[in-house]
Amino acid sequence: MPLQFAKSAPLAPTILLWYLRSLAVFYFAAGLLHWSRIIGVLGPGFETMPVHMQIATVYFALLQVVASVGLWCGAAWGVAAWLFCAVAELVMHLGFSDLFGSAWLTVLFHFVTIFVYVGLAWWTGTPENTGEILRLPEE
Repeated sequence: MPLQFAKSAPLAPTILLWYLRSLAVFYFAAGLLHWSRIIGVLGPGFETMPVHMQIATVYFALLQVVASVGLWCGAAWGVAAWLFCAVAELVMHLGFSDLFGSAWLTVLFHFVTIFVYVGLAWWTGTPENTGEILRLPEE
């Protein structure tokens, strides 16, 4: 009696995909907010910002929009770009708070979203959710 793969439609990958898509919406809006600062729609003019803030604004304007596209598609590179953005912003606000300020709400947001992602990714990767459980066929 050969072993067969269990075929099922698990819920965890769908939940993970919609979690990534909700993050994508947030990151797209945040990227557009950075772009609006660059073109002068919001806040003081980009040219009046200190150089370190200009660099951070351009960096996040580019990377957050790219990450949002990857997150929406559920691509691995989108998750990598998102984590790169989140860790960079954590380092900015925790390691260089004298330059960038200590935005505790942003820090808390990134810690919570990373923690939830790790939990969902772990749950999605468990055997009962991958559909690759080896079982003996039922007779």
